[in-house]
Amino acid sequence: MPSRWQHPFTVFQTNLQEIDATMDVEATLDVVESHGADTWLLNAGGISAFYPTELPYQARNPFLADRPSGDLLGDAVTAATRRGVRVLARLDLSKVTAGTAAAHPDWLFVSAGGEPQVYHALYSTCLSGEYYQQRAFDILDEILDRYPVDGFFFNWFNFNERDYSEVIHGVCHCASCVKRFAEFSGGGDLPNSRDSPTFGSWRRYTGSTKAELGRRYADHLATRDRDLALVLNQGGTVGYQEGNNAFRHFPGKELWPHATAEAVSAHRSSRPETPLLVNVPAHVDSTYRMAAEQPEHVAQHLLQAIARGGNPSTYILGAPGRLPMTSVSLARDVTRFHRDHHALYAALRPAATIGLVRPAALDEFRGIYQALQQRHLPFDVLPLGELTSIPLERYRLLVLPDTGPIGPAAALLDEFVHSGGNLLSTGSSAFTADGGAELAAFPAVRRIGPASSGKQVWSTYATFDDQPRIDEGVFGGSVVPIHGSNARCVWKSGATKAGTILAQAPWGPPELAYGHTATGDPAVASIGHGAGTSTVFTWTVGRTYREFAKTEVRDHLLDVLEPLAGAPVRAELPEQVELILGRDDDGYVVHLLNQTGARRRSFGPHIPVRDGRLVVHGATGPATASVARHELPARPEGDVLTVDLPVIDLFEVVRIRTTR
Repeated sequence: MPSRWQHPFTVFQTNLQEIDATMDVEATLDVVESHGADTWLLNAGGISAFYPTELPYQARNPFLADRPSGDLLGDAVTAATRRGVRVLARLDLSKVTAGTAAAHPDWLFVSAGGEPQVYHALYSTCLSGEYYQQRAFDILDEILDRYPVDGFFFNWFNFNERDYSEVIHGVCHCASCVKRFAEFSGGGDLPNSRDSPTFGSWRRYTGSTKAELGRRYADHLATRDRDLALVLNQGGTVGYQEGNNAFRHFPGKELWPHATAEAVSAHRSSRPETPLLVNVPAHVDSTYRMAAEQPEHVAQHLLQAIARGGNPSTYILGAPGRLPMTSVSLARDVTRFHRDHHALYAALRPAATIGLVRPAALDEFRGIYQALQQRHLPFDVLPLGELTSIPLERYRLLVLPDTGPIGPAAALLDEFVHSGGNLLSTGSSAFTADGGAELAAFPAVRRIGPASSGKQVWSTYATFDDQPRIDEGVFGGSVVPIHGSNARCVWKSGATKAGTILAQAPWGPPELAYGHTATGDPAVASIGHGAGTSTVFTWTVGRTYREFAKTEVRDHLLDVLEPLAGAPVRAELPEQVELILGRDDDGYVVHLLNQTGARRRSFGPHIPVRDGRLVVHGATGPATASVARHELPARPEGDVLTVDLPVIDLFEVVRIRTTR
């Protein structure tokens, strides 16, 4: 039978402290249900067991002695079952007490210098060791034998290369890692730093270990005659993402405001069969757990999650009411909407015609992401490493943002273009290390030498306009800077070229800052390949836009890109409204997220957006606003439907019947 976890669900997590052992479970369930959640995620075992465990390597929460039953987990599951609320049991096996560490030193993380990792008297464990590899199954079984829980979530399911204080401890050198890594790498030694030649193999080993262990846990749960979820970032039956401001990891830096939408879209593109839980903390960060996050910030992460097809989870620290978690106020509106529209989200699937490929280096990707989002051109995020497993035929346009070599995906992309798709590449995309073009569809034969970068492209420009007076030092039209990198290419005879690159000239002193000449290298080039078209920007137009935020740069990109995309929806809205396009069985589903409150580190109060319109191709109407709860004025003209939008407060979801 299909799992119930394949259908939409909404979660409320109480991440408990030991002193919460006496919490009122009925009052907590009132909060869970009032929030709009049908699933409660709460602490069970690991670092501190919230039930009377008999396993010697789990420490019983000492405050359970003050609870009449002595069993918080048991009381919570009993009450939740009576109300029809599912329970996910939270486990954290990343650390053990000093007593357990002394009894089982082979379970522990060991630094390259042979030292354990100790944090607040707790010893960090290792995923390669027996605790995770064997004893975790005993913990799962003890809980399953006692309580009708609906699934498990493993917190901090990772190798402990850093601790809560952001102290980097590096690669684990425990005996289990030494042995298992040697088997994985064909006899390789563990790396001592990121510069070690085996560090890439170590990264592959950690990913493989997490995925394999997750599959083993999932297989173990599947032996039970129950529909159990396993929530993990790798290998589980339900995927896991967290949406927060990552203060610890990026102190002093700006927030990437689309992080959650990006992550959920990438998951949905590459793993559509695996439901995704998106957990959003109500506090600022783990270093400030008592400080409530800005309410609009929490709401934006949840909105991005549901708009892209994720399942929302709001996470508070402690028992409800004990700490001032006022940030859940707007989160409640989002989760209630999701609860009330489960039928919509059960049928929701992506409908964008643009696939934006996500490489390892993100500067170019994020610049193009912002350009598409601001022009309201719907797109999906496609992880570069997963391209060969993603059905590409539903896209009209694929964008490769400075990806470098693409390897096995090259043949697939050639077939995509030959069959009628369009491809747009920027920077170093699909060039080998020695400059060869990986794609038969490319308008370029090869790159000439290495790409110019850094200071080599300072005071270099691109223009699409004719410059008849260039010899006089007179320029007109649009001239935009090039930042990041630029390459010269040998072009195929049938390539169509537009614009030109203006060669570098002195940038200082001002008296000598002139002398730019047309290089003859195009600003953009394209060629037909089969039924499709391949277009190349040899320079990093996305990175240039991200660094300089010049609308002129963005328009250079989008004027080329938009005609290739065949986007079915056009919006007349401020660029601060994010449009995410999906569809259900009746037609289009358009999520409109009001991001006028975006700040450097978070989201603040937003400004209501008025007088917006959608122009939809292939639609007949009617069009309805699911948040405002009324039908919208819609004017058909041939195959095009113009829809007048209501005032968009925090968000709106517009459903439009189509002819297809």
